[in-house]
Amino acid sequence: MQYHEIDLDEDPCIFPDCGHFTTKSNMDGIMDMKAHYHMSDDGNPIAIAKASKPFSMKEVKVCPICRGSLRNIGRYGRIVRRAMLDEATKKFIAWSESECLKLAEGVVNLQRSLSASPHSRASERNTRQAKVVFSTGRLKQLHQIRDWLDTDRYSGALSLWHKISAFVGQVRKEEQPFQRVADFVRYAARQRELQGDFAFDSSELQVRGYVQASALWLRCETIIFSDFLTVRKELATARPKIKVEFSKQFKDCEALIELAISSKYPRQEVEGHIYFTQFLAFARALAVEEAQSTSAASGEEQAEKLRAQATDHLASARGLVERYPSTKLLEPEIDAVEVMLRDGVFYQKVSADEMRAIYEAMRREFHGTGHWYTCRNGHPFTVGECGMPMELVRCPECGEAVGGQSHMPTEGVQRADEIEDLARNIDRMDV
Repeated sequence: MQYHEIDLDEDPCIFPDCGHFTTKSNMDGIMDMKAHYHMSDDGNPIAIAKASKPFSMKEVKVCPICRGSLRNIGRYGRIVRRAMLDEATKKFIAWSESECLKLAEGVVNLQRSLSASPHSRASERNTRQAKVVFSTGRLKQLHQIRDWLDTDRYSGALSLWHKISAFVGQVRKEEQPFQRVADFVRYAARQRELQGDFAFDSSELQVRGYVQASALWLRCETIIFSDFLTVRKELATARPKIKVEFSKQFKDCEALIELAISSKYPRQEVEGHIYFTQFLAFARALAVEEAQSTSAASGEEQAEKLRAQATDHLASARGLVERYPSTKLLEPEIDAVEVMLRDGVFYQKVSADEMRAIYEAMRREFHGTGHWYTCRNGHPFTVGECGMPMELVRCPECGEAVGGQSHMPTEGVQRADEIEDLARNIDRMDV
């Protein structure tokens, strides 16, 4: 249809930034306005029909002629910005998953390389002196380990540790799409002195990346310390006695466990208990050595306290494995840590292939294609092209129902409304 053929009084035209035009009725159909608004008889929105659902749109709507942006058109701002938040969220989740798996592969390779590397690479130069007390900072401890050995054995490990540390910063709450937009909305509202409070309940969709990264960070350190406590035995007579303070690791393991509990990620909760037990085993072994060298009863008492605490964490981990099938792959690690605690043997009982199997399972469970939904615990998942699950399935993370039957979602399957609230507030401010 040519422009001169259109009755603008009957059906006005919409002009996106790209310069193309189409009638309001045609564009309303493309944007599916009736699904989002109650419309008046003359075709104008008079009220929001219902809160739109996260991941309910396949794509961001664009100009039907050139696929140019429709973001500048106030009439469709809520729909377009809502979809853009969806896309940003999907990309963030897919990116964080991909990066986490790359780093996990690095951790697997680290364990393999340290296991294959002969201990004799460590310098045998005699630097015997007074006892060295390692600091509580996680990074500084690793530097002190490197200096104590006087070798480059852990140069690759330190490089990987820094990469994981940077990744943890990239997936923290403040860097996530929802939170960034929420902060912007609050700032703009204050600047324009808009009435009313904007309440944003942070979505749990992106917690997965942070929980996984935190667990991977701790795993990297347990591998380094396991190797170090094995290597140091051969150099003990030529090096200073050491005392390592693991309070920071204990605190971070506890934080991982608490976050995994609150966000319903049992696999990372089990990992938190495993790593906590490992650090307790490291501390206990050093306490036993201290007690034997000084004949101090206090050292034996401390070692017994650490053993009891570690036993509790192992029991918690085993209880979770019995409850959640997704954690079953971690059972060999629990067995290995139990041996570590009992026998004081710190070389890795869990093979690199077994560790890789854990991360391969994560890779298979997360598919970045299809339609996106969340289970009742806020875990993102995708289903096939029909848009609704055709059979009852369970969330691979927490075991909650995430599917449905006859194209109907199971009770509890939901799409968080936070994106909708953000889009609505942005639209009010003509951002």
